[in-house]
Amino acid sequence: MPNGRYTFQRRPAAEQGRHQAYSQALDGEYVFGDDPGTKSPFDTYNDVTKDLQAIIGECVQQGKRLRARGSLWSLSTAAVTNGRLIDTTNLRVGLDVPKSLAVPNYAGDVAKLRFVECGNSISALNDYLFDHGLSLKASGSNNGQTIVGALSTGTHGGAYKFGAISEMVVGIHLIVGPNKHVYLERQSYPVMKPSFAQMLGAEFKPDDTLFNAALVSFGSFGIIHGLMIETRPLFALNALRFKVPYDATLKAAITACDPTRIPLPPAYARTVNTDKPYHFELFVNVNEPAAPQNAFLQVMYETDFTPQNYHPPKWDGGKAGLGADGLNAMGALLNRIPGLIGRLLIVPRLNETIEEEFAPYQYTAVIRDLFRGEKTLGKTLACGVGMPASRAVEAMEIAFKRYRDNGDVLPALLSCRFVKPTKALLGFQRFEPTAVFEMDSVNIPKTRAYFEQVWADLDAAGIPFTLHWGKYNNYWTPQRLRAHYGNAVDQWIASRKTLLDGPQVRECFTNPFMESMGLAG
Repeated sequence: MPNGRYTFQRRPAAEQGRHQAYSQALDGEYVFGDDPGTKSPFDTYNDVTKDLQAIIGECVQQGKRLRARGSLWSLSTAAVTNGRLIDTTNLRVGLDVPKSLAVPNYAGDVAKLRFVECGNSISALNDYLFDHGLSLKASGSNNGQTIVGALSTGTHGGAYKFGAISEMVVGIHLIVGPNKHVYLERQSYPVMKPSFAQMLGAEFKPDDTLFNAALVSFGSFGIIHGLMIETRPLFALNALRFKVPYDATLKAAITACDPTRIPLPPAYARTVNTDKPYHFELFVNVNEPAAPQNAFLQVMYETDFTPQNYHPPKWDGGKAGLGADGLNAMGALLNRIPGLIGRLLIVPRLNETIEEEFAPYQYTAVIRDLFRGEKTLGKTLACGVGMPASRAVEAMEIAFKRYRDNGDVLPALLSCRFVKPTKALLGFQRFEPTAVFEMDSVNIPKTRAYFEQVWADLDAAGIPFTLHWGKYNNYWTPQRLRAHYGNAVDQWIASRKTLLDGPQVRECFTNPFMESMGLAG
């Protein structure tokens, strides 16, 4: 134990995801204590690197599998293991970057770079950056994930002209063995001088393919200890939610990925400038009479941030945040109407609750105060399906038809939000632009069967699609994965072999999820 900050615990004997989507048996968990504050943040960070290398060495020697875990937000087992986990909660160093360490031809602004440790939650980063007059460029609908957990499972956010969480990352400090760690950048986008990697004690590797492989790798490339992220100056968003007809106008806006095609209600149109659209999302209730008849539209437009006039919207921590997704609504449904799933009498109450959860609003706030919604959820289930925006309407109609044909009653929402494609090899936002078609419900056999039937229907219709790694995605087999991702799968596997320090370490960072889809090569 080089620095004495971590301990190994045999408990818990199993790990359960936040949404109770799985329970994974464990051999134990490494837990880091609080930072004692006796050293500089940079020295503290480097000490933890040695600790993490020691943990890898111990697990390799004992033949144990290993994963660093985030905040258990995933609904799949992509990021867990049947071996040992590392709780990264207390690893929250955040550092600005001296201009002298960046390359002279860096295309961005060094003052907006931040190097952040793996245990930082989105919420913690929001507060940290807010105090420096900065903001993340994009956020998931909630803020409880760790930055590395969100990155590694492909969290997509909703900045439809920017991209996913992965697109703000420009450097990765990756621990790939008990005696080896690397600092990755894209060769095509230089940011830091080799001297920065030397300060970490890491090997400097500027390589586009290796970087793009490691971006979305759900913990299987070793331990991502730190990330270099690009931020932006604080900005505000005019956030609106209102109901619109599910008609030709809305369908055209979806297909073109253009929220400005949808007229704002007169009360909003007088006060909201729509020149800088930021977020475009819609929700449709499958149980609405004559569904799909209406949609709940959630749009956000950029505006200037003026500190002297800023008043964060009030938020009840027991409720979903203003940017929350359909999964939050499903949690609310479980709390309000437990035990009634499948009964026809539930439909009026179900529709009433969804109307309450998606009531109209107009707020002006920063990302920190919009995308929060961190609350305890019940046994819910969700999947995210990436596809070309031009096929999103067709996909939604396929999902509605399947729901009607099945004849079941499920508390389910269908939604779409839009992002630009990612460069990550296994990022599921592969299309320009990507429509993220989401299905949210409760976790029961009929729901799982419905999701699986819709995936098969999309395949049969010839719609190219991918699945969110951190949500329900058991449609993947080795054959289907390759059919949908092509040679990116082989590049990803080859990159993993290149980076991880030998076959024993690769075995250490393998889990059953990877094995089931042929990614453990």
